[in-house]
Amino acid sequence: MWKPTKINLLELLAPHPPRTNFHVIGVDEDYTVRVAKTMGRFPWHSHPNGDEGWFVFEGRLGIHTKDGMLELERGDFTVIPRGIHHSPEALVPGTVVIIFNRRDLGMTLDDPDIDLGGFQERDLTKNSIE
Repeated sequence: MWKPTKINLLELLAPHPPRTNFHVIGVDEDYTVRVAKTMGRFPWHSHPNGDEGWFVFEGRLGIHTKDGMLELERGDFTVIPRGIHHSPEALVPGTVVIIFNRRDLGMTLDDPDIDLGGFQERDLTKNSIE
């Protein structure tokens, strides 16, 4: 029998420095929710296998594209379509974002040799959601 559980996203992120971890919450075999405390500007990249939905939980985020920058504040949501080159930037230190995407989203960096500043994906909820 399935029993509902809850996870507090701020508590999940609290012990981790910004960008050191992207915390993946598996939804099913196809989709995930990623939660991150952001800092600075992430390098230009695109995703070949799907769209990416961005929700600003706390703070302010700029998403740069070749057409300019879209500024998102707390409570704002946008979708970056597959293949669109973009570069997210935390406009306030410690901005917390929630990102919805396919597990096989993939990432193509415009400069494959660029330092990602500690970025990595890790599922912190794997054992807490059954």
